[in-house]
Amino acid sequence: MQQTKNLSVYNVNSEVILAKGLDAMTKSCEALTAQNERLNKDIENLKKKIDMLQDRLLSNAEERE
Repeated sequence: MQQTKNLSVYNVNSEVILAKGLDAMTKSCEALTAQNERLNKDIENLKKKIDMLQDRLLSNAEERE
């Protein structure tokens, strides 16, 4: 009888399963870190835009007086 090369989850060493899980968690963490960095940059840009718009609003209000 020929031995199959497909390994069942039950035939894999627990260390291999843990290593694969750790690798997947590491990739997820890196993706979340990158997303957080992008979001923080977006927040800073939005704060700058708010400041600019508030200044414009104040200068428009002063021109009307």
